[in-house]
Amino acid sequence: MKNFHGSRFNLNKIKSILVSCFIISISTLSYAESSENPKINAMPISIDADNQQIDIQKNTMTFSGNVVIIQDNITIKANKVVITEIQSKEDQTITAYGQPVLFEQQVQKNDTHYKITGNADKLIYRVKQNDVTMQGNAQIKQKDNYINSNIINYDVQQRKIEAQSDTRQRVRTIIMPEQVKEIN
Repeated sequence: MKNFHGSRFNLNKIKSILVSCFIISISTLSYAESSENPKINAMPISIDADNQQIDIQKNTMTFSGNVVIIQDNITIKANKVVITEIQSKEDQTITAYGQPVLFEQQVQKNDTHYKITGNADKLIYRVKQNDVTMQGNAQIKQKDNYINSNIINYDVQQRKIEAQSDTRQRVRTIIMPEQVKEIN
């Protein structure tokens, strides 16, 4: 092959670099913290998709077509997922797009097992902050309790939710008091 930025290179080196970048990026991703293992980025991640692209210069990975991401107790399903700053534990962001993007977290607290589900047109996960922002037709549900809003921010570790309305849609919440007592 010809020169690459002024120096010779071979195809095996490029393949090695791509594989290394992929492994580094997968090892730094995290969608949640397990209640038993509170270390961010500690659990293995499985990503299945119809297609994958890595752009080393832009430091991004893109998965498209029936994307399913599973880590420990979190599952996300989307049409497309873009991971930016794949080699940075500080700035890494994962953005999922879908009609809708589906989010599910299995939670165990003492002897109680339940799940938190959510969906939106777009889901943004900031790895370092361990928080999720759901935008556009967003809903988060825990048993029969739910919140509908244009934007929902969810702190995964703290299990705190903030919903914001826009001029077209107000925040709508349904609370089942007996279920809230069971969960807390």
